[in-house]
Amino acid sequence: MARESKILKVGDVAPDFRLPDASTGEEVGLGDLLGRPLLVYFGRGTW
Repeated sequence: MARESKILKVGDVAPDFRLPDASTGEEVGLGDLLGRPLLVYFGRGTW
């Protein structure tokens, strides 16, 4: 299955996605955090 690549622009609505919580391992979705302060950082090759 091919992955769709989309570059977001300022003002675009972020797509909902799920990732594991770093401390608990439990999956958390972007929509689960609606209304709370949030910083999303994607660093390439930083670890």
